[in-house]
Amino acid sequence: MSDEKDTTTALPQSCVRCGALSLLRVVGRCAACIGEMGLSYPPDHKAWRDELTREVRPE
Repeated sequence: MSDEKDTTTALPQSCVRCGALSLLRVVGRCAACIGEMGLSYPPDHKAWRDELTREVRPE
């Protein structure tokens, strides 16, 4: 293991749903969109959850 300090940083990426820059994205969506879908758009939230499941447990 190297004694050098890790100087890498996270870079924001665009949310595929709203386009906002975010450091936290899950399957392309920012946390704000995931929360909004869960509260106000159940069909979109279910579609996102299905996509998440496919990413986590590929067949």
